[in-house]
Amino acid sequence: MKLLKLAFCAVAMFGFADVASAQLEKDHVIQFFAHRGSRFEFDENTMDAFRKSYDAGMRGFETDVRLNKDGDLVLNHDESLYRTCGVDLQCEDLTTEECRKIRTKQGNPLAFCQELVDFLADKEDIYVEFEIKTIERLYTQAMLDELCDKLYKMAMPKKPASSTYLFTSFDKRALRTMKRLHPDAELMLLKSKPCTPEILMEAYSMGIMRVGCKMDGTTRSTIKLAHKLGMIVSLWPGTCKEDFFLGAALGCDGMCCDCAVEVNEWRKEALPFIRLKGVVDVEKPVAAAADSKKKK
Repeated sequence: MKLLKLAFCAVAMFGFADVASAQLEKDHVIQFFAHRGSRFEFDENTMDAFRKSYDAGMRGFETDVRLNKDGDLVLNHDESLYRTCGVDLQCEDLTTEECRKIRTKQGNPLAFCQELVDFLADKEDIYVEFEIKTIERLYTQAMLDELCDKLYKMAMPKKPASSTYLFTSFDKRALRTMKRLHPDAELMLLKSKPCTPEILMEAYSMGIMRVGCKMDGTTRSTIKLAHKLGMIVSLWPGTCKEDFFLGAALGCDGMCCDCAVEVNEWRKEALPFIRLKGVVDVEKPVAAAADSKKKK
C-alpha cells in the first residue's frame, strides 16, 4: 500500500494529470476538513488552531468532545491530557474551573465546545464533525444521555443553515443514544479499520448512512458499493500529500487532514482537477508551525 501511495504521488508530481484524473470519477467533489484544527500545523483542538486554520482558508473541521466533572463539554482527543498538556489527568475528573487553569504545551487554554460553536455561528458553508469521545468503563448510559443531549442542543441551534454538522463516534452506544434523543441528527460510525462491506452493513443496520474508516486497505470497489447503497465514506488519516492523493483516487467522499493548509496549497498547484469542499482561497494563508511534530 505504501508503494501504491508513492506511485500515485509520482503520477501527480510528474505532471501526468490526464492519467491521474482518469482515476477520479467525473464531477466528484471531496469534503476536505482539518483534523482537530489541522493538528500538525497548529495546536490541536484549541481555539487558536480553529481560528488559524479558518484564516488560512479551511471551512471544514473535526474535533473531539468530552464531558467534564461539572457537565461542561471540553475539546480533547486523548483520555489523558498528558500528551498535549503535560498533566496526566482526565477531563472527566476535572471541574470547569480546573480545566480553565490548564494550558497546552504551546501555551493555549483548553477549548470548550461552546467556544467553537460560537466562533462558527456567524460563518457560512462550514462542515464540522463533532466526535463524541467516551471511556467505556466510565461513561454510563446517564452520562451518554447528558453528553449527547448537551452537544446537540449546543451545536444545532447555532448552526448556519448552509453548514453541515455531524456527530461521530467509535462508540456505537453514543451513536444510538444520539439517534434516540435526536432522530434528525446526522451521524457517522467511525472504525479503526479499512472500509469493508461488513462495516457498511453494520452502519446501515443502525440507520447510519456515513462511515469514517482507515484509508490503507480500503478499496475502490467497497466505496462504489457504499455509493450504490446511498452511503458516504470518509477516510483517515490524512498525514501527507500521498495520503491525500490516495484518498482521492479511491473515490472517497470526505477526507480528514492533519496538515490541511499545506496539502491544499500543494493540491492547487499539482492536482487542480481534484475538487474540494471545505476550503476557500485566501490572499495570505497563515504560516503553519514549522516545528510541529507529526504524530499518528
